Amino acid sequence: MTPHVIRLFAVLLCALAAPQAAHAHPVVQGVGGFFGGLLHPLLVPTHLLAVIALGLLIGQQAPRWGRASPAVYVVAVVVGLGVIALGAVPRFAGEALLALAILMGLLTALARPLPESAGCVLAAAAGFALALDSPPGVISVREANIMLIGTGFGASVILIAVVEGASRLVRDWQRIGARIVGAWIAASAILVLALGLPK
Repeated sequence: MTPHVIRLFAVLLCALAAPQAAHAHPVVQGVGGFFGGLLHPLLVPTHLLAVIALGLLIGQQAPRWGRASPAVYVVAVVVGLGVIALGAVPRFAGEALLALAILMGLLTALARPLPESAGCVLAAAAGFALALDSPPGVISVREANIMLIGTGFGASVILIAVVEGASRLVRDWQRIGARIVGAWIAASAILVLALGLPK
């Protein structure tokens, strides 16, 4: 495994472990437009959990799975962002994304061979839910659209980076590590989902 891949996983794990304020969509002071959208999937814990879980699952299933799942994910993100750009404000997209993170994390932990069609369905659902849970908090329509474009790029780049890193985990201890991360993601998503339920 190359030092770049090791650094990438270290950064992603630190991002997951870092304590953050309990905001649904954190705002980076002074960063808006394209770069604000680009950072959005990286700064929203729910989004990051789901994208890492999907990336680990796709990478784990390589080479059985080809490039279809990441491509379906990117298309689903674009379609979902298009729905947001049209003014739709869906409910429960965040909860759906957490449920998908739980499922994908558990599938990664189980490490059973799956058909590529299952990966495409999960990728489509995760990409669409992530996009629907990314309404920009700005007033200007032009800036909102630019932020949505940035969000699409950010969500796609993160997934591709995780897939590339996970597909290079070929040793037994590396695969066990990926399974452990999948279990942690599922457990974290369960806790977040449980804390968000009405009391």
